[in-house]
Amino acid sequence: QRTADLGKANEELRLAMKQLVQTEKLAALGSLVAGVAHELNTPLGNVLTVATALHARTEEFSERLASGEGLKRSMLNDFTAGCLDAATIVERNAQRASNLIGSFKEVAVDQTSTRRRAFDLATVVGEMLTALHPTLRRTTHTVSIEVPEGIVLDSYPGPLEQVLSNLILNSLLHGFESMPQGEIIISASSDGDRVTLHYRDNGSGMHATVAQQAFDPFFTTKLGKGGSGLGLYIVYNLSTAVLGGDISLHSEPGKGVEFKLVLPLVAPRLAEHDDS
Repeated sequence: QRTADLGKANEELRLAMKQLVQTEKLAALGSLVAGVAHELNTPLGNVLTVATALHARTEEFSERLASGEGLKRSMLNDFTAGCLDAATIVERNAQRASNLIGSFKEVAVDQTSTRRRAFDLATVVGEMLTALHPTLRRTTHTVSIEVPEGIVLDSYPGPLEQVLSNLILNSLLHGFESMPQGEIIISASSDGDRVTLHYRDNGSGMHATVAQQAFDPFFTTKLGKGGSGLGLYIVYNLSTAVLGGDISLHSEPGKGVEFKLVLPLVAPRLAEHDDS
């Protein structure tokens, strides 16, 4: 009877833990959706305001044109200049909204469409760096790869490339902001059934309070300056929920930043990893 009671208690505990995990997932998703809605409100509000004003101004211009009244060159120049200004504002804010939506899609990655395959780690890291070459070429910063060939993973290369590219872009935006020449080093080593990736830069580093919140959604030190606060949250979400690994951060002011990513050589199946 005691064995049966213990088994029943264990089953109830397992179900309770599963329900707690699901509750945490829903709470996090709700917070993320609310944050995205809040962030989208400003650019979309700006687009609506400018579009409304442009519509009214165009109607006024059209009525004047239909009335047969003469149009001075100054009036035409004023109208076209206003249209160009409006188009610039709409384009900038629409791009901002598009970037936010793109980031949200990355966070809420569709696990069923994430392609799994066997791949050489050095090859995937090299392909990622090639894709970022146009961005890096416009800077004076360097990226060094110290990943030996022959480390083969059965995992999801797309999310891994996203993780590394987000880390590089985070260094460019935050770590190297006031540096003429920064350096990034990506290295890897395998141990048994796991591989450890080290990402280091020699940038400005982070204070302890910033480092503690670095993986939180919508936390950014670049509010209003191009930072959405989703870059490192995406890194954490993909590293743990999709790749099945662990990621940690160590940083001190003036001493750069180091991310340690420990991944299984054989990633868990997403359907198994996501217990929902």
